[in-house]
Order: sequence, then structure tokens, then C-alpha cells
Amino acid sequence: MTRTVHKEVALRMNLPTGSIGVFLAGDFYTVPAFDKRGGSGDVSELWRGFADDFDWVIGVAGNHDSFGEDRNAAPRFNDRRIHYLDNQRVTVEGLKIAGLAGIIGNPSRMRRRSEDSYCKASEELLDSQTDILITHDGPDAPPHGFVGSTLVREALEILQPRLGIRGHAHWNEPFVELDGGVNVLNVDARVVILRERPA
Repeated sequence: MTRTVHKEVALRMNLPTGSIGVFLAGDFYTVPAFDKRGGSGDVSELWRGFADDFDWVIGVAGNHDSFGEDRNAAPRFNDRRIHYLDNQRVTVEGLKIAGLAGIIGNPSRMRRRSEDSYCKASEELLDSQTDILITHDGPDAPPHGFVGSTLVREALEILQPRLGIRGHAHWNEPFVELDGGVNVLNVDARVVILRERPA
């Protein structure tokens, strides 16, 4: 049985009540004093907080996010509404969603993979039909001067999910269309509300 979004949250955000979910693209940890960038820490309670107010939560970890004592361990949520993805797929509300955590970088550091490994994982996830690909790192967008990985962009342009959602690197504009019509939404340091278009 699907629960509905808490009415007070829907009203506060000017959302209709009903089945509403949240996509998380990582990097939710901040140092307790809010006085510097960087650091890493446990963001489990934040994920649970979203699940308390929304019908489902689907997301990936950023390179600053951990879940408990082991900094590289995947979380263990005992809540069917929370879907943590790292090289995995889930189908929710009829949408086929895949996710890849971490960033491109030195694999000996927390939540990092080589560029080849990151691209290979992206390609494997997109090998089957994918409506939404959530990544923490993600494609670049050269016509706009937006940073990211060229190899990931090329993989997206070939394999064509309907929507890519990425975090990690801030873009001045939240939305771009890549070659082949792939839409990419950058949610670093912003909240984006997606609404179903009326029929």
C-alpha cells in the first residue's frame, strides 16, 4: 500500500498530495559548524528524514557521504521506500531507474573510481532500457562550458536514457540537452521540482 506525502510538506512546497518521490544525487554531508567546505560523514538520518515525508527516496552517495562507521559501506535501510543505488537498478512507479555513486578519481580514496571504471559501470547500467540515470559525478556539457566527464557524456549520448540526474559539480543552469536529445538535470546545490505534465 503506497502512503501519501505528508500534507503539510505538500502544502509548504506547493505540491499536490499523492505519490511523490525524491531523487538524491549525493554530497549531503557538511561539517557541524558550517564554516568550511569538504569533510565527510554519515548522512543516514537525512535519507530517513526524506523517507518520513515522501513516498519514496531513490539516490546515490556523493564522495563526502558515508553511512555509518565504514566510510565506503553501502547503507542498510530497513525501509522499502528507500532505494540506495550504486551500480544497481530499481523500478518505481513504472520508471526504470539506475544509479551510480561516487566520482571519477583515485580509487584508493572514498567513493572514487577511475574514469574507465566509472564509464564502464554507466554503460552497463544503461545496457537495458533506462528511464532515469542518477549519478553523483556525470557528463560535461561543452557548449555551455559545464564541467564533467567527456566519456560519460559520450556514453549517455549513445545509450540515451530519458533523463540523467547528476550532482557533484555545480552548473549555472540546471538543465541541458545533449546530442541525441538526452536531457541532463544538474541538482548540485539546488532543489528541482519535476511535475507530471497533464494529459
